Amino acid sequence: MSLTSAVYRELVFGGHLLALGTASMAATVTFVLGKNPTWDLLLMAYLFSLGAYTINRLSDFEEDRISHPERTTYLEGRRRYMAGMSAACFLLGYALSLTRNLIFFGALLLPLLLAVTYSFGSVRLKGVIGMSRLKDGLLVKNIAISFGWSLIPVLVGLYYLELPTAIIALAPFIFLRIMVNTIFFDQRDAEADKTFGVMTLPIRIGMAGSSRVMNVLDLASGAYIIGVAVAGVVPVFASTLAVFTIYSLAYRRYAETGKHKDSTRDLVADGEYILWGVVSYIGHI
Repeated sequence: MSLTSAVYRELVFGGHLLALGTASMAATVTFVLGKNPTWDLLLMAYLFSLGAYTINRLSDFEEDRISHPERTTYLEGRRRYMAGMSAACFLLGYALSLTRNLIFFGALLLPLLLAVTYSFGSVRLKGVIGMSRLKDGLLVKNIAISFGWSLIPVLVGLYYLELPTAIIALAPFIFLRIMVNTIFFDQRDAEADKTFGVMTLPIRIGMAGSSRVMNVLDLASGAYIIGVAVAGVVPVFASTLAVFTIYSLAYRRYAETGKHKDSTRDLVADGEYILWGVVSYIGHI
């Protein structure tokens, strides 16, 4: 295996692509706030995302043998260490947050709670909402993931102890963009979800129906970010993020052709968030 191939597989299968995307999204929020992102903020975004997705991939190992065999095979050798890797990410992230302020530290407990209840759940949770894991309910998993990501503007604001309307207004946009992403991957995972009894939108209304829902969400996200920019709620350069509506429509159309590997689907779809920081930085300067 070439070095390029090895780096590519680790980036995509190891969860680093999503972690870098989270850091890029945090940078975007910082630009909207009128500041430049600090190294510790970006590192914490990376660590918390990597920790959360490592937990999820560990909990979904058997399901992923069906829906994502290539990634499962790649991660098999480190399976016994994944819980420790996740814990290390969270511990380092929390240690860094304590050096900033206690409000920020306290708020960061919510992402950990979401990660655990989404991936593993509990009997007590089933008694409260009727399901032991957040991912087991129709659209509940999509909403939970999207809500978790939409907290990024609030968390960045608490890092700086500033919560202006401009960054709060980014939360609905992030929510809509992540909803598209989660439904897109539900389409890929439909066979495994059926096998393990996980009800998702593609299973309930079919591939065509779920694609139409994603079309609506894509267009709504683009219209929203342009609308709040025109209204002066966010800086004008934030409207450049509307380009990801077109980006999403394009890669989803490509995915329908089936002329790709699963890892390519991951790279293109999850790679969107890395591009956020690039686009917003160019607009910012």
